[in-house]
Amino acid sequence: MSTLEKAIVLLKGLSPEKLEIVIYLMESLMVKQQIESMNIEEVTPEDAIIIDAALAELEGGLGVDAESVWKEAGI
Repeated sequence: MSTLEKAIVLLKGLSPEKLEIVIYLMESLMVKQQIESMNIEEVTPEDAIIIDAALAELEGGLGVDAESVWKEAGI
């Protein structure tokens, strides 16, 4: 019996509540695996200042100007 087949048998024997917990754990592991495989770059101090200012504007209710986002994205 393969590992996948064993997992299916075990999953089928769980109560719905416990199955939800297992699904949550599996999804968490998948996210962790995806994050670990990403090529993450360090944020420079200059970028951190820009990000902090943008977050402060959003929290202050200023929102984001769609036209400037489109311009930045080349749309």
